[in-house]
Amino acid sequence: MPVYECLTTYGSLSPEQRRRFAEAVTSIHMEETGAPATFIHILFPELPAGYVFTAGKSSNLTLIRGLIRAGRPLNVRQTIMKRIFDAYTEITGAPAMSVLVLVDEVRASSGMEGGQILPEPNKQEEDAWLAKVTAGAN
Repeated sequence: MPVYECLTTYGSLSPEQRRRFAEAVTSIHMEETGAPATFIHILFPELPAGYVFTAGKSSNLTLIRGLIRAGRPLNVRQTIMKRIFDAYTEITGAPAMSVLVLVDEVRASSGMEGGQILPEPNKQEEDAWLAKVTAGAN
């Protein structure tokens, strides 16, 4: 379920940088939450030059926005944000002030993947959900 968008100005990232960042975000989310990689999605929407502004002036801001299930402790969400920020700036060389990372939460009952309403973030519900989703994929 987690969805991460890395919104940039067109051409800001090479295919290799997108691949490396997608791998990093997948690893970070797995390590911090225990979620299976199969359900971690990373999108790279791009805007034309002149469509991103900071302080009223055209900029090259990168917005990395994550949407995860509600119920994770604050320290987990903040660790995810910090690690994603560090990965992005390391991979791209982007200046710190040009990167904004936000992680927002959605109630599990408000999402569906694999034809099943998402489980609450706890081992028992997640295991039962995964069994249903896996059975439906066959």
